[in-house]
Amino acid sequence: MNPGVHIGAPGFHDAMKNDNVSERAAALVHEALDVLQRAEHAPNSPVNTFLTAAMRREMRRAARRLRGRQAEPRYKNLHTAEELADIYERTIQRDEIIEKGAKDFKRITLDLGRAFEENGPEAEKSVGKLIDELARSAEEQGPGSEAALRYRLFRFLGWFGQVAHDHRRKPRAPFPYQVSLARDPSIEERAQLTAAEVFDTLPSSDEAVIAFPPEGRDSGRGRIYIRIGIGEASWLGSFETGHMNVCTISMMPDHKHLFVAAKGAGYIIDLKTRTLVEQIGLHVARVLVDERGTLFIVDHDGLSLEGFGRSGRLWKTGPIGCGGIRDTALTNTRLIGETRQPYPPWWVGFSVKLATGEVRFDDEL
Repeated sequence: MNPGVHIGAPGFHDAMKNDNVSERAAALVHEALDVLQRAEHAPNSPVNTFLTAAMRREMRRAARRLRGRQAEPRYKNLHTAEELADIYERTIQRDEIIEKGAKDFKRITLDLGRAFEENGPEAEKSVGKLIDELARSAEEQGPGSEAALRYRLFRFLGWFGQVAHDHRRKPRAPFPYQVSLARDPSIEERAQLTAAEVFDTLPSSDEAVIAFPPEGRDSGRGRIYIRIGIGEASWLGSFETGHMNVCTISMMPDHKHLFVAAKGAGYIIDLKTRTLVEQIGLHVARVLVDERGTLFIVDHDGLSLEGFGRSGRLWKTGPIGCGGIRDTALTNTRLIGETRQPYPPWWVGFSVKLATGEVRFDDEL
């Protein structure tokens, strides 16, 4: 209540009304921030498309089939059945939160707009106090705190309200803001470029095929066919095979090259021109990628490792053991694991310094 205004005095009822408007405006802002905060904490999914209720039902059935081993991922180089089912379920949860949040947000912002229209100065004064409180709490609690998150969301809310107000004045103009549902939209973009299907025979006689290496320059080993990419990004390659059973396609850290392992034969391919840059061996056993996608490591038959970063090749180790690398893990600075030796204790621990490729064994530490 405003100080100095007494019950029964002139203006008392107006003061009460103004206080109620102010409290209501602040409460609505907090409600809007709650909705935005729930969306902020929704499960993360690489899918950058909102799923309708019908699409969510279909995806829920697909997740059950994947977990029950009744179906397999179409693009096995991207995800296992469990990983894909997990993505489906997280996408469903995210979009259900977003759908409910959108309804609540629309209701709250309409109520907030009416509060400003009915008593703009008092509502603005109340919201101004709220801004000061949020800013002070964010500064006291520091970056990463809930207070800092709410202050950031409030700034977004203010910006969004101004953009929406301007858009109502020019409704035919395109809305200048597109919400990205995925926290990292580049994950879905990379998946569309690297999704792959492997065929032992040519899948379509009238489809253009790019040969690696070009016909006439190969060694006579067998070939497999790999369709890489989805939609407009799709193309078909013919790859001479190596001496392993591993087939995988990955984006390299510079995002300019693809790495293809065709039954052990390693190929580095220019993403834009789809031309061969380099062949790197015939015994690719697997590849490892760090969580940020900034380091790419090729395992050559369990004997040596080769590292690539955003600038290209970083290092290649000499022979680490006699053939066999297991239990590998990546830390911030090293790759650790075990390698087979030709004498007891047979398996020994080792580590590779990610910056230089320097190899050390446990008994040397």
